[in-house]
Amino acid sequence: MHRRIWVSLLLLIAMAGMIAGCTANDPGAGASGDRKKSEGTAAQASFPRTIKHMKGETVIKERPIKIAAPYVSFVDDLVVLDEIPVAAQGMAMMSSFPNLQKKLDGKPVIDLGKEVSMERLLASQPDLIIASDDMADKYDQLSQIAPTVIFPYTEDWKGTLQLIAGAIGKEEKAAAFLAEFDRKAKEYKAKLADRSEETVLFAMYGGKEFITFNEQRVADFYKELGLKPVPGNEKGGSLSLETLATMNPDHIFIVNNYAAPIKQGVKEMLKDNVIWNGMNAPKSNQVYYIEDTSILGPMPLGKMIAIEEVMKAMGNR
Repeated sequence: MHRRIWVSLLLLIAMAGMIAGCTANDPGAGASGDRKKSEGTAAQASFPRTIKHMKGETVIKERPIKIAAPYVSFVDDLVVLDEIPVAAQGMAMMSSFPNLQKKLDGKPVIDLGKEVSMERLLASQPDLIIASDDMADKYDQLSQIAPTVIFPYTEDWKGTLQLIAGAIGKEEKAAAFLAEFDRKAKEYKAKLADRSEETVLFAMYGGKEFITFNEQRVADFYKELGLKPVPGNEKGGSLSLETLATMNPDHIFIVNNYAAPIKQGVKEMLKDNVIWNGMNAPKSNQVYYIEDTSILGPMPLGKMIAIEEVMKAMGNR
């Protein structure tokens, strides 16, 4: 799915009536602002440093303590780097990302809203703002609040994690996370090798059609784990149940669809459907349901959870 579709899908939760606002009177208390600089990577990081980004160069004089993330995917990057942002976009939609939500529970993170509130951003008094290219036109305004870097949205989540780590002096932390991801991916790929000829589909279900994703969006499953995509679905898109039945994948992962939730659950809704029950995956009990939407985004914590979910589902016989 295109970036805008994916982000809109997740942000629809905020439009559905979930309410979240500023969760602390003091935006710095209890988060990164009251945490001492630890020894090791953070202490060894050299500042000032000049960071090149989409709008030029920004000099970061000292290791930032209070970091604002006006783009929801970057919140995931910061959490992986052991940084709780002082302010972030999309706090009202964190139930879409239960694993990320667990990392943020009880933390006083100011919600910048669906459309980023400059007033809330200013009130958070950040040392650094890490924004995505969808706010590039507001760079001058952001820079008046705090030093700002603009990083591009990309499916290359590993590269993005390294960019953000470089801006805040956490390169070693990023390297350790990526090394652990690669270690697990290789281990899981070897364990799943006997399933390499079985086709696997990742989809959301909206009640009438299945939403599938281009291979780049789910590359970590196919390339990292050696899974076999469903022929004819390389570009993704919407599939009717009848079309899906002709593809007839051996394994189907149904990812929670918060934009069009099925009240009784997808499994319950389809349990008596003749077409569905005639397909390979349902007949073989090889349909798996995943609650965390972040497995589909360029979010490092989501990707780590994703390969673990796949291993848990397909590694058991």
